[in-house]
Amino acid sequence: MRVLFTTSNWGGHYFSMVPLGWALQAAGHEVRVACVPAQVPTINRTGLVPVPVLDSPDTAYWARLAGYQEALDAPEGQRWLPLHPVTGKRVHSLDEFDVAEAAGRFYAECAESLARSYDAAVEFGRRWQPDLVCYDLMSTEGALVGRLQGVPAVYCPPGLFGAVETETGIDMGLDDPTGSFARHGAAPWSRDQIEYVVDPSPESALPPHGAARRLPVRYVPYNGPGGVPEWALTKPAGTRIAICWGYSATAMYGVDAPALPAAVAAAVATGAEVVLTASPEQVEALGELPPSVRVLRDFPLHLLLAVSDAVIHHGGASHLMTGAAAGIPQLALSMATEQITFGERIARTGAVISLPGRAASATEIELAVKALTGDPAYAAAARSVRAELDAHPTPAELVRTLAELAGR
Repeated sequence: MRVLFTTSNWGGHYFSMVPLGWALQAAGHEVRVACVPAQVPTINRTGLVPVPVLDSPDTAYWARLAGYQEALDAPEGQRWLPLHPVTGKRVHSLDEFDVAEAAGRFYAECAESLARSYDAAVEFGRRWQPDLVCYDLMSTEGALVGRLQGVPAVYCPPGLFGAVETETGIDMGLDDPTGSFARHGAAPWSRDQIEYVVDPSPESALPPHGAARRLPVRYVPYNGPGGVPEWALTKPAGTRIAICWGYSATAMYGVDAPALPAAVAAAVATGAEVVLTASPEQVEALGELPPSVRVLRDFPLHLLLAVSDAVIHHGGASHLMTGAAAGIPQLALSMATEQITFGERIARTGAVISLPGRAASATEIELAVKALTGDPAYAAAARSVRAELDAHPTPAELVRTLAELAGR
């Protein structure tokens, strides 16, 4: 069968779909990944076939614009100084940028961009005629293609995202602000129309899916290509703590977020070997680091966590799920509203400590790191969560279910 993936301009949102693409190809099915041109090199490196027909606004600017509005909307006394949406630098005052005026212009341009993307996806779907469509967190073009072609469309979030969200602040664009469904003769779109969701979340941290049929799948981490150096072949005799503060964290939250230096100091204070993966800008902002800190660049997270005892990160769903698949305790210093929700969901398992990254004090972070590395209950809970994930069908096993849906 022919399977079309539609993807957004945010790599972390579709990385979780890559192993499913591999499984489909290995089973003899054709896979095409509709994407924006900027994502072609990234998708090429996965071994899947990109089709660069989609359009997208500047996602980093979009995220900073939303972060600015979030800071303005915070209760008095809890506001923070966000990044300037244009420069990416920390503002000195919330009056420094007219977010309402900028948002009006941006969302008008965004609507035009998204409308072009829907039109391009529909045209490619009409020509290629897929038997099944899989779409990522922010690429609802796939849902429209499926509807117009009369084939199943499957929502594929990275885990911890619901098909129908009930929490405030979690809206990743699964509505249709451009009216593209109606323009193409389809019924207006809403999240509660999602019929199928491929969900790797552990049963102990399930998000809400409404009436959608959940198709559980084992979470197979993909964090980009990379080799395994000799030091990463085995765990050290002592404790190793991984700290991941990726490029997206720099773009969205800046290089001066106090949570990262506090996390590094807390991890070093335990006497553990600390391995830090961060952008060059973040590393430079940290200044001189102790000898016990090893700095990596462009290193796949899942390879590092396989030989680590605990991980600290900025709370993204992909980080949380990769840590869960590794079966190690996690400290999520969540930097955005939706990340706080994800952290709270999986913290119920007892394997994760979730703190608000903007508000957590250095003392709170230090106590959390000591608990993760000193209380065996966290490690036991993390192993239990990994066992839940391992009990899910593999992507290869899921292919048969998807083929049955397409056959229907």
